[in-house]
Amino acid sequence: VLEFGAAENSYLPDGLKLDRHVGVGANKKLMEENSALTESMVVDLNNVVEEEGVDSDELKSLGAEKFDTILMANTIDFLTQPREVFRSAWALLKPGGSMIV
Repeated sequence: VLEFGAAENSYLPDGLKLDRHVGVGANKKLMEENSALTESMVVDLNNVVEEEGVDSDELKSLGAEKFDTILMANTIDFLTQPREVFRSAWALLKPGGSMIV
């Protein structure tokens, strides 16, 4: 699972343990409090390039590791250019995967 807008709590059910749950958020300290995350990265989801997506080499580096599920709970309201964030998300989603917004 790749979770955009990650912070101190996950929006997945309590007790659900995943082999890999990557958090992408704005605040490293808050993500460190989230015991559900197995990895995290600080990315400004409002720093985008038109028609290319989120401008983050770290996020783009995940491109070789596609995700079954991408979660964007309580995130879209804070995005200045959601279409570009969706563009980046789709690039990281496995064929047939799910994106939950």
